[in-house]
Amino acid sequence: MISNERLMRDREFYAPQAAPTSPGAALAGWSERVSLLNELGSARELAGLSDAELSALEAEFLRCQMRPRAHWERDAVRFGAALTVLACLGLAFQGLIGPAATDARLVQAVSVAVFLVGLIPLGAGLFAAFSNMHLDLSYGTTGLLVGQLDERHPWLYKAMGAARHPSADEYRQRVLAERGMLRGADHVLMREIVRTHEALEQMEPARAVAEKLQLLPPSVEAGPPEPKLVRIVAGSR
Repeated sequence: MISNERLMRDREFYAPQAAPTSPGAALAGWSERVSLLNELGSARELAGLSDAELSALEAEFLRCQMRPRAHWERDAVRFGAALTVLACLGLAFQGLIGPAATDARLVQAVSVAVFLVGLIPLGAGLFAAFSNMHLDLSYGTTGLLVGQLDERHPWLYKAMGAARHPSADEYRQRVLAERGMLRGADHVLMREIVRTHEALEQMEPARAVAEKLQLLPPSVEAGPPEPKLVRIVAGSR
């Protein structure tokens, strides 16, 4: 009566996990975590990892860029598909020998039975694949968050635009000095820093904003500089 998602929301998606034993298990665990949190929450948690941990996750994602499925899912789909094809061949053979043959009814009954049996593992494998589709999407999102902001990362230019803000650039310099290379999670945090400062600017009174907008810099308001006397040395041209 109460779904697992409802229980997770009730405890604010708190799901403690044991320490992973391999990079593959760590990436799979973080993919499940990313599927529960929003982008900002996922970036905040991943940005707190060390550079060595993030490098291990990135290397695992580069090794396998599609979420590995469980062995039983692949075997169930293959076994069910094989039985289904075999049943279809049996029905086709029954049609070739004709309904008047003595073994036609037996071949038809066996083919139908094999077809129904094959539908069970095939349906179970396909249902598992569709039910875990959100994990496939979060697996790719995790790869973006842990990937270095190099020339191949799709968020490179977005991060460069966010770093123009002084507060975001301060965060960038702190990460480079304390942890290491900037990653996709850092872009999400820099973007949120810029968005927060823009939201604070929206809280200023409209008259104050208009005065700031219409005010010229002091150097421009002073007008053109006054002409100065220049000493002319004798014999100069």
